[in-house]
Amino acid sequence: MTARLLDADIAQYVAAHYQLEGELTRLPGYCDLNLRLQTQAGQHFIIKVAGEGEAPVYLDLQNQAMNHLAKRGLPVPQVLTDAQGRTLGEIADSTGERFPIRVLTYLPGQFYADLPKGQGFPALWQHLGEFMGRLDKSFGDFRHSGLNRYLDWDLAFGLEVCRDKLAALEGDRRKLVEGFLLQYQTQVKPFLSKLPAGPIHNDANDYNLLVDDLANPSQISGLIDFGDMCFSQLVNELAITCTYAMLDQPDPVAVIGTIAKGYHSQRALSEDELKALPYLICLRLCVSVCNSAHAIRQTPDNDYLLISARPVWQALEQFKQLDLAVIGLNLVAELLGIAQGGRSKASLLASRQSHFSRTLSLSYQEPLKIVRGRGAYLFDEQGRDYLDMVNNVCHVGHCHPKVVAAAQQQMALLNTNTRYLHDNLVSYGEKLLGYFPDKLSVCFLVNSGSEANELAFRMARCASQSRELLVVDGAYHGNTNACIDASPYKFDGPGGEGAPAHVHKVMLPDPYRGPYAGYGLETGHQYAADIQRVLAQLKAENKTPGAYICESVQGVAGQIVMPQGYLASVYEQVRAAGGICIADEVQIGFGRVGEAMWGFETQQVVPDIVTLGKPIGNGHPMAAVITSREVADAFVTGMEYFNTFGGNPVSCAIGQAVLEVIEEQQLQVHAKRTGDYLQAKLNDMANEFELIGDVRGLGLFIGVELVTDRDSKAPATAHTKSLIEHFKAQRILLSTEGPFNNILKIKPPMVFGLPEADRFLDTLRSGLKGLGQ
Repeated sequence: MTARLLDADIAQYVAAHYQLEGELTRLPGYCDLNLRLQTQAGQHFIIKVAGEGEAPVYLDLQNQAMNHLAKRGLPVPQVLTDAQGRTLGEIADSTGERFPIRVLTYLPGQFYADLPKGQGFPALWQHLGEFMGRLDKSFGDFRHSGLNRYLDWDLAFGLEVCRDKLAALEGDRRKLVEGFLLQYQTQVKPFLSKLPAGPIHNDANDYNLLVDDLANPSQISGLIDFGDMCFSQLVNELAITCTYAMLDQPDPVAVIGTIAKGYHSQRALSEDELKALPYLICLRLCVSVCNSAHAIRQTPDNDYLLISARPVWQALEQFKQLDLAVIGLNLVAELLGIAQGGRSKASLLASRQSHFSRTLSLSYQEPLKIVRGRGAYLFDEQGRDYLDMVNNVCHVGHCHPKVVAAAQQQMALLNTNTRYLHDNLVSYGEKLLGYFPDKLSVCFLVNSGSEANELAFRMARCASQSRELLVVDGAYHGNTNACIDASPYKFDGPGGEGAPAHVHKVMLPDPYRGPYAGYGLETGHQYAADIQRVLAQLKAENKTPGAYICESVQGVAGQIVMPQGYLASVYEQVRAAGGICIADEVQIGFGRVGEAMWGFETQQVVPDIVTLGKPIGNGHPMAAVITSREVADAFVTGMEYFNTFGGNPVSCAIGQAVLEVIEEQQLQVHAKRTGDYLQAKLNDMANEFELIGDVRGLGLFIGVELVTDRDSKAPATAHTKSLIEHFKAQRILLSTEGPFNNILKIKPPMVFGLPEADRFLDTLRSGLKGLGQ
């Protein structure tokens, strides 16, 4: 070990081989033993003794690289030759063990790390970018066999390095790093190998960069320590440079932009490189904390390992609040002048009208062009963010990296049908069924909520031997023929033809607009009594009910929470008459209601069949039917049931990832906490604004009904439409619900939190005031 080397031995060696004498001072280092030699004439040199196991080929790489750059006028150390003409010698310690030794020229300047913390130095950042761009450009014709090696600090292997060392991190810090790794894996890793590559310094950190003046810095006066050189993507060089320069800065994005601009002036960056840059910066931060945490476990007394730990963690926390994709797109726009627009909205609208049906609707008077999503936000072609408060499909957040990664990984391996055995199908089915009561033990995987409901109707018909269907007035269950037939919202709406003969409407249990008010048991039983009307009619016709289907919380009918006891009473009556009870959880399942995983649980019932859709795949087309063994067995009629895409390995991997995110991020608890907060604030606002007639909902499934008169409950349809446009102008996406389109429906991605809730509430308040309320 180099620790056994004495300063006197090193001084003697340098005097003998380099004819240099003077005072030695030990310097901090990660692996090498570094010393500064000051001669009596005032000259300075750096002596580097390589650590144990450092191969000569890599030391020669450093020597040749430094001399290569020095010849091109870059301020880097130059390697001295000894009396025998060598740039690399050997020194022995007291035991006879030999270590490589070199002597380098000394560069004047101060460490970048010693600059005042938190102060901005735009001129220095610009020059730093120019310096590193010039360095990488100068390396264009440099080649050496030592470049092709594996390094833990090479960002090309950063993902694997972090995963190998994640065990050294714990708790929230580990989760923080895992989040960034998933973003990198999904957004950059697939195309990293296509980016320009070449020799890079690979370690322009704040202790390897020298500046001209600590008080008023404007130039990089030198770059030292070429020990991490490798052949890698050139943008990795820029990422590393930005990473250390922005530590302890209040606005890291400004630092990145300035350095990237300087770098681009010397070596032109591509669009893909600029888009990847923010993710690579965060990957470098993750590599730093993972390597340090792993190393400190092995050498707990090495304080050097922890020097940058605090600001690195602080930077990760800063970037947790930022959209990395937007940073990249802004860099592309600023440095390359490329707007991320694609085809114009006018062109798209004309093509859409020409090639698609007029029944395909668009939101808003002036449609939005949405090109990207993240968390609870969508982004248009200008990069503007819109708070999404209506998308209950992207349940765990738009483009959740864990879900995207699961899809990518499985897509690269296999996607086929369920006629082959595969772990994903079984694992996902077991996990999904684990959230249901024991009675509901059989799973069918399909592709959409409509398909799930249609299959449920088929199964119910087999189990009950009747096709008579009871539906709640105003309900919607999908867009297939059978689902349209089961949806009063459709067959009683524009273009509808009324209820088919086998479909029977029952009263909508609406505690606000219906004949019975309140949410108690008595009200529930009063609404449930209407079932007897239909059952008596069927009995008079010598028919029995086949099935009763009901959303566990009404959606298009008006975000309606049913009174307690309603479903229990209805189920009892339907089952007594021989029917099957279906709970449609397509809109509100998977923890959205907050107090339970499934909406039917809030009514203290267990259905015979449950249909799932929308949130199940976070935007991926998948759905499910969950039922009892008895119903599933009744469906075994001799006709095979097969679904080409339902239950494929990719869909199952995605579904599994969604469930894991719900658990890991405790989104059900989050939905209740945020939903309760929203409803409390909305009820307070109702005391101030007469236009708010009713506030209702469970968790993050909320309706705000607007009326022009609270006594008559006259719907404020025009006001509601105006508010929707007001929200859009403030970049908040909402839509209306209910038969009069006077209900603001709130069903955002489940990551919607208190800051977003406050933004919505402030905008609603300003909108109501604008309406003269």
